Amino acid sequence: MRKINSISGFLFVLFILFTACDDQPQFKISEYRISADETEDILNIEEPQYILSENTLIIKAVFDNGDIVITSVREGRTNVTIGDKIGFSNQARIQILVKKTGRIIIEEITKFDGRLLIPNIKNAVTINGSVGNEITQTRIDLQMNGTHFIVTEDIDVTSWFINIPAGLTAVIFDIFATNPGYPNEVSIYISGTPLSASSEVIRITVPAENAGRNQDVYFNTRADAVFNVVGE
Repeated sequence: MRKINSISGFLFVLFILFTACDDQPQFKISEYRISADETEDILNIEEPQYILSENTLIIKAVFDNGDIVITSVREGRTNVTIGDKIGFSNQARIQILVKKTGRIIIEEITKFDGRLLIPNIKNAVTINGSVGNEITQTRIDLQMNGTHFIVTEDIDVTSWFINIPAGLTAVIFDIFATNPGYPNEVSIYISGTPLSASSEVIRITVPAENAGRNQDVYFNTRADAVFNVVGE
């Protein structure tokens, strides 16, 4: 009789365990989507350019035809950061909770209007010249207050200048730091012989590895910082 009771008790425990397992919510991957039309109103971002999930084991975040798509991976809390076309000027941080079921809950959206963080071309500057003729070496100063440059003097930074005419080069000749070890301003010389004409505003993007950030930093353009290279 005792043996029968023991077996019955064991089977009852197994039944309870299996029943408990069946009652556990099943994780199901879910999506939270912010349409391209909504990003400016919801996030204060006009043209989203980068998106970063702080923990990709909990959330994946990507662009999909202009929409922002956040997908749950597993239960937990994390943040997603989204920024606009001028790098670290306007940002939004989305605080996210993923439930045991996989459901995504947006706990808070924090908008950063980072006007003080806008990377700037400090002064008005015109790169004058004509195609086929060596230009007068011209100085341009760049400043970042929200992060710092990771550079040394005399390095070639031509690749930072997105629309520089072929034949011109850009080299850092001086570095300034408000806080020692964290330079926030550099001076660059533009020189060389342009092979093509240009009247465009100067466009600059500092790669992440030179900017102390996880993403590239897009500099604000200004109407009085331009190329003025005429044809032959």
